[in-house]
Amino acid sequence: MKNQKTWVAVILLGTVAVNAGAYLMVRSRRAAPPEPVATRLPTPTPAVAPPASEPPPSEDANAGVIRALRASGLAALEDRDYGRAVAQFTEALKLLRPDDKDSDLTRLLGIATDLRSREQSKPAQAPTPREPAPGRTPPRTRAAKLAAARAAREQQATPAAAQEEARGGLLLVTSTPPGLVVMVDGRAVDMTPARLTVSAGAHRVVLAQGDRRLYEETVEVDADSVRSLNRDLTAELTPPAPKPAVAPVAAVVPASPPSAGTPVAAPRDPEPAKPPEPSVANAAVAQRGDLEVTSPGLYGEVWINGRPYGFPPISAQALPSGPAKVEVRVNGEVKRRMTVEVEPGRSTRVRVK
Repeated sequence: MKNQKTWVAVILLGTVAVNAGAYLMVRSRRAAPPEPVATRLPTPTPAVAPPASEPPPSEDANAGVIRALRASGLAALEDRDYGRAVAQFTEALKLLRPDDKDSDLTRLLGIATDLRSREQSKPAQAPTPREPAPGRTPPRTRAAKLAAARAAREQQATPAAAQEEARGGLLLVTSTPPGLVVMVDGRAVDMTPARLTVSAGAHRVVLAQGDRRLYEETVEVDADSVRSLNRDLTAELTPPAPKPAVAPVAAVVPASPPSAGTPVAAPRDPEPAKPPEPSVANAAVAQRGDLEVTSPGLYGEVWINGRPYGFPPISAQALPSGPAKVEVRVNGEVKRRMTVEVEPGRSTRVRVK
């Protein structure tokens, strides 16, 4: 019994000693000085400068690429490579700004797509010759014979008409800038860019702006072919710079000295200069005026005094003063007609509703 008490006492003393040692150790660690900040901070990594972003392409650069793609697409149309033309016009349209989506590239893309579809559908549209139905008995009555003869004539006329229609060709007319009136054989038919179906042979094509004929050429269109006509008329549309007026220089003739004994006439007072009379050309210009026509509610071709001036808004200059007949035509049909008074020396605005 005495030994058991001794061991219990030893165990209790050992436990107390161990706990006391652990407490002193923890307290000494808490009281130790903190580690220098310099040793605890991570090693700074060198700052890497972000890659400089490339400057966005300027509008001038995009404009040059768009012009190059447009010219490449027009060349592809002339070479009948309609797939490449569609690709070039599509790439050019992607580079346009949102406010420039009404460019002529949209119409050129539609023309190229239509031609590509037509080229791809040619083999499928080849007519198959009709074979006579087997076992068909010849007509016996007179009425049946006449009906059979009429059907035979119609059957022969149908391939002839299809062949005559296939002999025509397509004429593609484009210009820089677009929006010029296209006249074929003296008749205004469309505005650039234009896709026209014409008969095979020679045709006189005129590009005009109002009354001004900017370009004329005779184009030969082969049967069942495509002929392209593309002209840059920017220089013709730029008004020439006015030439400075040069006053005439009067020649000075030295006067000979009077001889002895010759009476000298007294100098006369110079007569007042008369105001220059207006020339006939200035009078004609003073009797002309301008018309500015807009049509926000109806999109059609504007004709003034029986002549086409293009699609609104248009500015018709140097019109004879007095009443002018203004018409808006859609597909050749007159939709609006009105009479406007042209005032001399002034520009009159007309709004077609």
